[in-house]
Amino acid sequence: IRPLAFLKAGIDQLLNPSKYRKEWEKIYEQRSKNILLEVGYLPHEKEKIGPSTPLIKTDRGWLLIYHGVGEIENDICKVYGLSKKIKRGYSICAALLDLDHPEKVLCRTRHPIYVPSAPYELYGDEQYPVDVPAVVFPVGAIVRKGKLVLYAGAGDKYIILLSCNLDNLVNYLCNSCQGTVL
Repeated sequence: IRPLAFLKAGIDQLLNPSKYRKEWEKIYEQRSKNILLEVGYLPHEKEKIGPSTPLIKTDRGWLLIYHGVGEIENDICKVYGLSKKIKRGYSICAALLDLDHPEKVLCRTRHPIYVPSAPYELYGDEQYPVDVPAVVFPVGAIVRKGKLVLYAGAGDKYIILLSCNLDNLVNYLCNSCQGTVL
């Protein structure tokens, strides 16, 4: 939403762009200030990243859940009981943003917090055919009694529920990156 903060004329600037050409040129020139995270640093995020759920307020910052697209390495796949790496897959990732300045990234996970591992997420089978293999794509979240519940697409054909203890996730995030932001 930060780019909209630059709209000096408010909604009229959106509805009448030719009238505000100079203002739009200024926004375009400052576009690099609007980049929060970038692709290319981590194998599972080499190709793409994208937002998913609304930010989740925690005691330590705003939790940002997003997806990454890229290679999911052997070591990570083994944790999920998979025998080999995923050459191209969608995984679920997380970052923590400053509470007072959510444009500031405090840290982000170096590894996905979830990767496709069930048949309906991976390559499918007779019972669970998939349209797109190796996909988990977070789209919604709620917090209930300290538990984060994520709603995610799987294989572009199913909706799945994932859950974890919210405090454990935030602690993992803070401890695993130790303040290093990529």
